[in-house]
Parts: sequence; C-alpha cells; structure tokens
Amino acid sequence: MRQLVVAVDGSEVSARAARFALQLAGGAKVTLVHVCPPPGLPTDEPFDQLPALLDAQRSSARRMLAALASSLAPASVEVVVRDGSAAEEVADLADALEADLVVVGRKGRGGVARMLLGSVADRLVHICRRPVLVVQ
Repeated sequence: MRQLVVAVDGSEVSARAARFALQLAGGAKVTLVHVCPPPGLPTDEPFDQLPALLDAQRSSARRMLAALASSLAPASVEVVVRDGSAAEEVADLADALEADLVVVGRKGRGGVARMLLGSVADRLVHICRRPVLVVQ
C-alpha cells in the first residue's frame, strides 16, 4: 500500500479507526481528513456571521486533527480539512490521492443527525470507488 485515507469526526470510534489504519499502513502515507458540514438552514445566526462560524468550525477541526495526529506519534500523518458532505468529500479526496484504502469508523458522533442524514460509513461504502474498510 502507498496511500491510506482515514475519515475522522472527533469520536473515539474514528480515533480507533485511525490507530488501526496506522497499523495497516506499514510505510504507506496516511492522510486524516475531517469534513466540516455546511451550516444547517435555517439558522439563528445572521447571514453575515456565517463566514466566521465556518472559520471557527475549520479551526476546531484542525485542532482536533492535530491532537489525533500527535497521539499517533511517532508516525507521520497528513491532515486535511474539507467543507461539504462528509462521504462525498472523503470519496473525492481518496480518488484525488489515488488511495489504496479508505478507513472509516462504523459509528460517528451524532445519533439524531445519523438517523436523519444516514450513516457516513454506509454512504461511503456505496459511493467510494476505492476500497473502504469500516472499523467497529
């Protein structure tokens, strides 16, 4: 393997998936990716404050990824933050990087959001053109 992509959402399950991917990687490059969802509409925030909210969301994601990456030391991993729909963005990144494997946790953070929007892992398995490993 040359390249692994690991979808991370801040949950313990996604951290476990990242640790598992690192065990599989050997000398392969590992990229941790977090996708910031679009702001829900309608919103209570004034429209002109949305850019600041998105920036704060991205900063929080970068801090979370940096903390996870440092916990995986001494391995070297790349971190990527994207905006949009999680499964689609992870699949697009995996294609762009020509990933040999995409690793994702079985369950993420939000129970209600998962019921309403569907599981990211399930969607990723269906749309990704690269092999996907779902970690329990």
